Amino acid sequence: MIIPAFKNITYVNDVFLERALPSKGKILLNINEKVSSYSKIGFSKNSIREILIPIDFKIAKNSFNQKQYKIGDLVAYGNNKYLFAPFDGYLENRGKVNVLVKDPEDYWLISGVSGVVSNVIPSRSTLIKTSGFELKFFATSTPSCEGVLEVLPNPSELIEIEYMDKYIKNGLGKIVYTGDFLRKEMLLKAIEIGCEGLIISSCDRETLEIAKENNFFVGVLSGFGRIPLREKTWKFLKTFKSKYSIVREGSNNLFISELDSDYKNDSAFVNLKIGLSVVVLDYPYFGWEGIVTSVEHENVRVKIIKLDEIVTTHYSNLIA
Repeated sequence: MIIPAFKNITYVNDVFLERALPSKGKILLNINEKVSSYSKIGFSKNSIREILIPIDFKIAKNSFNQKQYKIGDLVAYGNNKYLFAPFDGYLENRGKVNVLVKDPEDYWLISGVSGVVSNVIPSRSTLIKTSGFELKFFATSTPSCEGVLEVLPNPSELIEIEYMDKYIKNGLGKIVYTGDFLRKEMLLKAIEIGCEGLIISSCDRETLEIAKENNFFVGVLSGFGRIPLREKTWKFLKTFKSKYSIVREGSNNLFISELDSDYKNDSAFVNLKIGLSVVVLDYPYFGWEGIVTSVEHENVRVKIIKLDEIVTTHYSNLIA
């Protein structure tokens, strides 16, 4: 009996990706032009970044008692924590919450992918035909994010913040993979230095809610709790370190363009068989990696690698 399983990492062909300016501006490309990941598409005048101030924080008054802040200024504080401005901006009140908004400036939109321009909407956007890899998230805090993928070397909960200080420093334009489990302290550090988002293997629901409250992207690869990252996914992230990556709104996938690949005819499914590496989506092993030991009709036995335990589950609860 042939039983397919959905794959966690997939190569997708002929993806049409819209790249739009945040406001009306000027598009520089024409139909059929080739682009690389860092080709400039166009520009507009816009404020492209903002940070939600936690509702229980007090706003710090600057020396002029105005709402304008410079990089490094203390913006707000609470619970023995401090929020410093990662950019020049101003404070804006939106009902019950305050938002630090980056000063408007020339915003240059880059393609983010390699490919060919398929269509152009003057002053607004382009449609690019591309191909590449998709990595699926278990959950995300916000619908979209983009930036250069950075991977901390041998991340550990004990020294991850020290690694962030040493290797990242300024997080603007960067999505950082930090390790197996996201602590609240690490999340707040990433927000403080202006990262675009974080990728992690697992976290608790409270930490993900904090990310949502701050409109900050967190992509969870395995699930809630403390779940080690799968070896194949770790190798994938390291392979594409420093590549531009995009989480498209509504996709729940990290997309990285790669036109020259041996996976051009790759399928989104693989047949379940003995020895196949899989991820279990069944309690109490949700998100854990295992090896298929037997396939009997719709029931599959899997050995959880790091726990050395056997679980029997339905084939639909597995991702290859």
